[in-house]
Amino acid sequence: MSICIDCKRSSRPGMTMIELLVGLVVFSFAILPILNFTSTTTRSTYITGKHLMAGKLASSILDRLLSLPFQESFVEGKKLATGQAIKAMDDESLTKLLESQPLAEGLKVLQDDLEKSFRFFEYKVSLETDPPDSNPEKMFLISVMVTWRIEEGDERSRQGMILECVKYNENQ
Repeated sequence: MSICIDCKRSSRPGMTMIELLVGLVVFSFAILPILNFTSTTTRSTYITGKHLMAGKLASSILDRLLSLPFQESFVEGKKLATGQAIKAMDDESLTKLLESQPLAEGLKVLQDDLEKSFRFFEYKVSLETDPPDSNPEKMFLISVMVTWRIEEGDERSRQGMILECVKYNENQ
């Protein structure tokens, strides 16, 4: 015995609400991996960009020290080799460079952009001589360690890279 009063199926074309919901669920499961891939790719690009910025910062510090004559390079390196982390935006050379550029109105925009990009970057410089703590005559090792945070506010996400170079005395 049937309880249905009007069991006739509607002759109007279209989909029922159930069919529509099932289609929506299937589409959602199909698009989920694509959205996850996009998110992962964006994060990887961000991390790679930070790594490249750290490499540029470390190489610019090394270049600055290597471009000086041997004794001056050692003296400047000793000034930077305090054992303490130096914030990238507190670097005197970078500040002098920004202030000396004839950018006028663009200077503030550039400075704001650099502060956003490098706000979590720090570096340490160390010098090694043989014997230790002596004034070198032939060569010394310059090490620049740059660290940065991947996650804002999370100090545990700090990563780092080290670039090293030997400075030779050209006069010996």
